[in-house]
Amino acid sequence: MLTRRAAIAAPLLAPAIAHAQFNRPIRLIIPFAPGGTSDILARLMAPGLGATLGQPVIVENRTGAGGRLMVEAVKAARPDGDTLMFVPQGPMTLFPFIYKALRFDPFRDFTPIGRVCTLDYALTTGPATPARTLAEYLAWARVDANKAAYGSPGAGTVPHFIGQGLAQKAGVPLTHVPYRGAAPSMADLLGGNLSLVVSPLPDAIEHHRSGKARVLATSGEQRSDALAGVPTLKEAGVDLVVDGWYGLYAPAGLAAERQMALNQALGTAVGSMRDALARGSMRPAPTTPEQLTQIARRESALWEQLVKASGFNPED
Repeated sequence: MLTRRAAIAAPLLAPAIAHAQFNRPIRLIIPFAPGGTSDILARLMAPGLGATLGQPVIVENRTGAGGRLMVEAVKAARPDGDTLMFVPQGPMTLFPFIYKALRFDPFRDFTPIGRVCTLDYALTTGPATPARTLAEYLAWARVDANKAAYGSPGAGTVPHFIGQGLAQKAGVPLTHVPYRGAAPSMADLLGGNLSLVVSPLPDAIEHHRSGKARVLATSGEQRSDALAGVPTLKEAGVDLVVDGWYGLYAPAGLAAERQMALNQALGTAVGSMRDALARGSMRPAPTTPEQLTQIARRESALWEQLVKASGFNPED
C-alpha cells in the first residue's frame, strides 16, 4: 500500500515518467547512401518530426541488397516507435514478386505510419536518338532493335519494371541495362551511349531543362507540375500508370496510440516541406496508415501482373 506521501507524489511523477519513455532519439532509417533523394527527404523531414514528438530524430543510412538489409533490420527492432524506416515503394510493393527468399512480409511485419510524398518517374532520351516524343522513340526502336536499350538505377527497381511494362504494352523489344544508380545511367545517356533512361524525375529534370536530354513522358496519373508540357505515358498511348511514393513505417506490434501520434507528427512535418518538395519536382501527399496500406495493396496487384508478364525470373 502506498504511503500518504507516495500517494501524493505519484500523480506528479507520472507525466515525467511518461515523458522519459519517449525522449530517446528516434532512428529514422533509410536504405540508400547519403546524398540521394531518399537521404535528402529524410533529413528534411527529421526536424519536423522531432519538434512535434519532443524527441530528437537521427537519420541512419543502412545500405545493401537494394534496401532489403534496412527493411530486415527494422523488422527486427522493438515496436516502441523509436525505430522507423523511410522507404520508397519498391521494397513494400515490388520486392515480393522479384525475390524468392524475401525475409519479410510488407503487410504482416510492419506498422504503417503514412505516406509522405509522391513523385513521377521519367522516360528520358538524349543525343543517341532524334526522338522528340515517345511515339517517335518507339518508331525509332522498331527500326533498329539493336540500339533499343534502356537504362535503370538497377535490376529489380521500379524503373526497371516501368521499362518492361513499356516494352510489353507498346509491343517493342527493349533491352534492359541495369546501372548502380540513376546518375551513371544518365551519364551514358548524355554521352550518347544509351537511347533511353527510366529514372525518378528529380534525377532527369535539370538535364531536360538545360536541353541536354528530353523527357518524353512521365509515369503518373497526371502530368507533373514541374513539366506541364510533357505528357504522361497514358496520354502518349501507353496504358501504364505508376505513381512513385515514399512512406514511413515502424515494426509490427506498435501501439495504436503511438502510431497515431507518429502519423500526426508526420502530417505536420510534411506541411513544412512543401516548398522543398516542389523544388525537387515532388508532391506532399500525407495519408492515414489505413490509406497507405490500401495504396500499397493496389500497387502490389499491379506489380504482380507486370512482373509475371515480363518473364522476369525471381532471384534468390
